[in-house]
Amino acid sequence: MKNLYFYYFFIFFTVISCKDAEKTRGDEDNAIPEEVVNQPSQRVIEVADIVVPDGFTIEAVNIGLSYPVDVTFDEEGNYYIAEAGGHTYGTKPPRAPEARILKVFPNGQVEVLYDKVVPMTEIMESASSEDMEEGLIPPVTGVTYYKGNLYISHRSRYSVYNLETKEFETIINGLPSWGEFLNAKPIFKDEKMYWFLSTQGNSGVIEEHFVMVIDQFNKPDAREIPGEDITLTGQNFWVPTSKITMTEADSVKTGAYAALGETTTAGQVIPGEKIANGAFYVSDLDGSNIKRIAWGFRSSFGYRFSPDGRLITTMNSANPMPPRGLMFDWEPIYEVIEGEWYGWPDFYSGLPITEERFGVKKEERNFVLTPETHRKLLKGKNRPIQPLAKLSSHAATQGMVFGHGTMDVPENEILVAEFGAIVPVFKGEKYHPHRPPGVPPESEAPEGVKYNWPGFKVQQVNLNSGKATDFIYNKSGLPASADQGGGLERPIQLEWDSQGNLYIVDFGVVEFDDTGMNAHPFTGVIWKISKQ
Repeated sequence: MKNLYFYYFFIFFTVISCKDAEKTRGDEDNAIPEEVVNQPSQRVIEVADIVVPDGFTIEAVNIGLSYPVDVTFDEEGNYYIAEAGGHTYGTKPPRAPEARILKVFPNGQVEVLYDKVVPMTEIMESASSEDMEEGLIPPVTGVTYYKGNLYISHRSRYSVYNLETKEFETIINGLPSWGEFLNAKPIFKDEKMYWFLSTQGNSGVIEEHFVMVIDQFNKPDAREIPGEDITLTGQNFWVPTSKITMTEADSVKTGAYAALGETTTAGQVIPGEKIANGAFYVSDLDGSNIKRIAWGFRSSFGYRFSPDGRLITTMNSANPMPPRGLMFDWEPIYEVIEGEWYGWPDFYSGLPITEERFGVKKEERNFVLTPETHRKLLKGKNRPIQPLAKLSSHAATQGMVFGHGTMDVPENEILVAEFGAIVPVFKGEKYHPHRPPGVPPESEAPEGVKYNWPGFKVQQVNLNSGKATDFIYNKSGLPASADQGGGLERPIQLEWDSQGNLYIVDFGVVEFDDTGMNAHPFTGVIWKISKQ
């Protein structure tokens, strides 16, 4: 299977395919369908396939959604759904369902609240989102209600939609977010907005998937940006690319924290910047007075404040994609402590990339930062702050919530939505009997690692012990589409309503084949778990 690793994980935004949209929406090449709010579901729904806590029941309250990523509630019982939209690698913009924000009234009526999208031509012609017109730049990654406004995260921007005036205004713009991973959901505490800006790629150097995304948006200068001055070891890597051919392998040599095709040298210093990738920030509600809290993270889609005021975050594991891939990274959960560096791109789940556990080719697992840089950023410590918990490798932990006092979930424990593995090597032999070249058989995997179907469920995590237990999951242990069932497919976000009911945002069907990842529109679901 050619270039298998490039296809792995993340995700729904950057690799959405319109293969099934073509079937649903007609055969004309550039046909743009009429807007449909209540689209019939293109997947089976069967609540009996799902295990929920005793005394509770689950129902699908919204079906037929396209790439839903978040849900949020106001004081009047309305809720709002964010659909990610297309305009990314693997998507044909004229056919992809557009990014939009939906409003669901207490009686179940659904309306499109906001769906203005920046034209792809303008995105490709502008150097920065600061130069683009007002509107959504897909994909949307989150929506949060706060004091009469919806705060929306979307590629390179944070915007506010005023529910009274219907005005849409971008308050943070021009973020370095043109790669695979993005800026995530805004959350609030003490009249401040907290948010996260992901790394743009997997492990510090641009990889093939990153190349295809920046090609799609015409952002050739995209690169990782550090939060402090760093000194490089001079490691350079051959990056596969579809546009630049410098060797027979169609690759171009590129260094860490460098744009595609730029090499680095030992001792080279990359200046740090205030707005850096892989970092948490806090700002005023209007987007001003931005302050960085901590950096050195990879990619997070879920973070919340604990009852005692700590900022807790999930973190996506690194992927085995060349040129600097690694296997068997956990899905860590961290406490975000101000002023700390968490180790990326040389440490993963608190361990150095040189650990044998991470496998793949040893030459791909050398440090890209000098020992002196490590000591400076770690403030003399040998290793970064360790995770509070480590969930199954490549389960793809996403959104999270703290316990709400219902369902017997303590308020100091969390529930985590797990999107689920995509690469076949992490799935059961029954469905993918052939291992990719270079991947060891299960008998040779690190202790505790099995080739199975991690994810596709909601887990409960005790942050004191690090223990994770299944909380809401399919009876089959598989995503619904894998066995033609009607249960959970790909949980991506969680939220409580004011009555203590839990809502699960289920992104929908995402399949992997020889062409890569294909996300199916009109298969997303909002599930509601309530007391019987």
